[in-house]
Amino acid sequence: MNIEEAKLRAHSLLRQAGLAELPRPVLAGILIIGLVLILAGIWQFWPRANADYVVATNQEQEAPDANVQQTAPTQAEIVIDIEGAVNAPGLYTLAADSRVGEAIEAAGGFASDAQPGATNLAQKLSDGEQIFVPTIEETQGATSAVSKAAMPSSKRDRKININTASAEELQELSGVGPALSGRIIDYRESKGRFSSIEDIKEVSGIGETRFENLKDKICV
Repeated sequence: MNIEEAKLRAHSLLRQAGLAELPRPVLAGILIIGLVLILAGIWQFWPRANADYVVATNQEQEAPDANVQQTAPTQAEIVIDIEGAVNAPGLYTLAADSRVGEAIEAAGGFASDAQPGATNLAQKLSDGEQIFVPTIEETQGATSAVSKAAMPSSKRDRKININTASAEELQELSGVGPALSGRIIDYRESKGRFSSIEDIKEVSGIGETRFENLKDKICV
């Protein structure tokens, strides 16, 4: 379309709209006003549309992926302390899901005087836990103490004569089992009567701490 055709088409449109007879300055003013309104509409719409696009883009970038599971780090190893009647007491590093049986195995297994039945081998371990494996004598002493607590007060309060008591009577004392009562009798038979209750400390297995627990319950 050339310039002349464009002019004719524009004139036709103005005539159809009833504006062809208006003076040229009026027509120019109408065109200017229309152009201003169009530009104003574009000006108002464009920043808002651009801002909405930016916000939507940022939200998409910041939104967490619902398919990604947030998992806490798991502890791979624990440190435990195993003491008592095992071959190698001490600190050991084990897998986090280890049990008492595995800790005892790491410590070289039960010692010859251990009481395995007093330990729950299936118990799960936790970090920083201490496991104590008692000896046969210690568990028997504990049983003796429980039995003694159930005795009548007259029998419970009497003192045991370490020079005349039988092995069974000696085992009524807290912490004294068959092995220790046998050593007391062996000492008595080989060395003679105890001159004082303090002499019992010469028996193997009776140190100062155990003597303090026994001294109020024995006599000569």
